[in-house]
Amino acid sequence: MWGMWCTTWKCSRVPTRSRRSCYRTRTYLRHRLRGRDFGAGGSYAATEGNSHYNSLQMSVEKRYAEGLNFLGTYTYSGCRSDSGDLLNGGSIGYRAPYIPGFGIQGDYGNCDFLIRNVFHFSGGYELPFGKGKRFASGVTGFANQLISGWSTQWIFTAEGGQPQTLTCPVSTAAGVTCNDLLIPGVDPHGSGAPDHFYNAAAFTQPCAPAGFTQATRCATGLTGIGLLGGASSQTTGPGIVRLDLSFFKQFHLSERWQMQFRAEFFNILNHPTFNAPNFGGNGVSAIAGSGDYTNSNFGVIGSTRYPFSDPRQIQFALKVLF
Repeated sequence: MWGMWCTTWKCSRVPTRSRRSCYRTRTYLRHRLRGRDFGAGGSYAATEGNSHYNSLQMSVEKRYAEGLNFLGTYTYSGCRSDSGDLLNGGSIGYRAPYIPGFGIQGDYGNCDFLIRNVFHFSGGYELPFGKGKRFASGVTGFANQLISGWSTQWIFTAEGGQPQTLTCPVSTAAGVTCNDLLIPGVDPHGSGAPDHFYNAAAFTQPCAPAGFTQATRCATGLTGIGLLGGASSQTTGPGIVRLDLSFFKQFHLSERWQMQFRAEFFNILNHPTFNAPNFGGNGVSAIAGSGDYTNSNFGVIGSTRYPFSDPRQIQFALKVLF
């Protein structure tokens, strides 16, 4: 029996800790079978990657006597890692894991799931109209049923984008990959519009050695490890801004029976949440050339993050309580 060993890398996050693991799997491929089966398809796993997460977390909650309450939370975080997140796009894509002195640690950078700024603000308010309230407190009968019992609730979300790594359009060495370089002093983000989210003028790559195809724009004078380009996660993708709003009306029919009317507006501002340029997966395909700074499609966004729940949605409901 003869064959060969193939080596692959798999990374995953340990949910209860700030450390994730990168596993190296060696699979034996048999080309000829003789005698007994000696465990074909076996694997070897080792903990290789490291992650470090730190954050500042704040919250403010207040309840007022007249039916107003709110909760505000803010998180500022930082996360550095040389492991990819299988729950968030798969392998990190190591540039040169087998080069001594570089390895997977050479791709230590911002975690691919990092959202540096997260702000949530939610609350509710019972409108001060009707019997026993500040305004029209003496109203009775049908008029009281019409103007009393109204309340509103809201949830506002604002989050920054996740890091994104852009690779070189042209290979600079055999058997390895290369990341784009950022040009100092130039903003990597474009107008922010879906057709110009990144600024191509802010990116370049190392010039390849003689014998390799040359990029149309590249940085000269880089050799050795420098041919692998810049650090991972050079820039960040689109963030999230969303407001959900609802109105409730309570009808007191009797001591036992009550009825509640609801009008709920999800993403009431109809603000789209975009994927990053060059994103492919979850049933969508990346626009060709959207991750290549030499291509006219560079920085073009081709999909939204929540295709089925992203547009504004309105629903009405009537509930009977007894």
